[in-house]
Amino acid sequence: MPRLTIQERGGRENWAHECAEEVITIGRLEDNVIQLRSGGVSRNHAKILLEGENFFLVDMRSGNGTTLNGLPVSPMEKNLLRPGDLISIDAFDIEFHEGLPSPRAGEDEEVTESEILEVKLLKKVLTALDKEMVPSLEVLNGAAEGKKIFFTDEMHELVVGRDPECDFTINEYVMSRRHAKVMKRWGGIAIRDLESKNGTFVNNRRVVEEFLHDGDRVALGTIVLIFRNPQEINLTALAEAKPRFKPAAVSPEDIPGLEEAPDETLGVEEGAGEEREPEEGEGEPSALEEWEKLERSQSGMEPYPPPEHEIEAIKRFSPIEIGMMGLGVLVLIFAIITIVNLMAS
Repeated sequence: MPRLTIQERGGRENWAHECAEEVITIGRLEDNVIQLRSGGVSRNHAKILLEGENFFLVDMRSGNGTTLNGLPVSPMEKNLLRPGDLISIDAFDIEFHEGLPSPRAGEDEEVTESEILEVKLLKKVLTALDKEMVPSLEVLNGAAEGKKIFFTDEMHELVVGRDPECDFTINEYVMSRRHAKVMKRWGGIAIRDLESKNGTFVNNRRVVEEFLHDGDRVALGTIVLIFRNPQEINLTALAEAKPRFKPAAVSPEDIPGLEEAPDETLGVEEGAGEEREPEEGEGEPSALEEWEKLERSQSGMEPYPPPEHEIEAIKRFSPIEIGMMGLGVLVLIFAIITIVNLMAS
């Protein structure tokens, strides 16, 4: 059975209370289930509620407030209790235990104050780490900006709205009393609009029910919340991620000598990118080539077909490009004739 261990800071005595009631009231008055005799404790300071199999802590608008694991609790807001949680009210620390056996009567353990502080610090660190791995909703604007709730494993659903009885209360006039419900579904966590007046939006799109993903922005009226799920990996974003440095695309046609060079010897050689001026006589047919051409014409032999790479080079020109080259040749001939006439005159 769950139990509470109560200890006053600076005191050596502590006592335990078995959580057998559905409502455990905590305060300064004698009619409370747990009475804390201190001037800093309100008459009806807080209460612990049993709903189903879960226990929730609620601050009853106390004067000095209530903290859970070092964080202040909002008035009239239900906060799920888990084993090891530490409730602080004025000078009293109340630790929540679930399913732990009660201490035997007359059994005293000597524990130093340093060991108590180490245990409390360890519990706070483990609680913080545990919360970083569970889904959460955080308010981004309005009076409740920065308010956050964690969707723990024990919670199957939570209601968000203006009503103080909601699991996540946001006191804004644009919010309905019961605005939306966040719940676990097969395949993820979904949000459902509870017929609210101003609607529920996910990423600027009004929805009735929609699955939530890490980074989604949920708007309840004009109040915007962000949904975080550290357990979810956005594979789509990773697939769309582009490398910072991408090599320039090079077409095989832009590589000089690609047709002549075999694949196994293709590579970048020193000075390949430098331009070289043709030497004198380079590119002009030699006397031997002219003589062989003359012999073939006299003997009636057909000339050798041009190399395949030259045919491919001719095929690469479009009809428009061939026409433009022909027009350029005609213009050049006309210019030469005009110059010759001028010189002759």
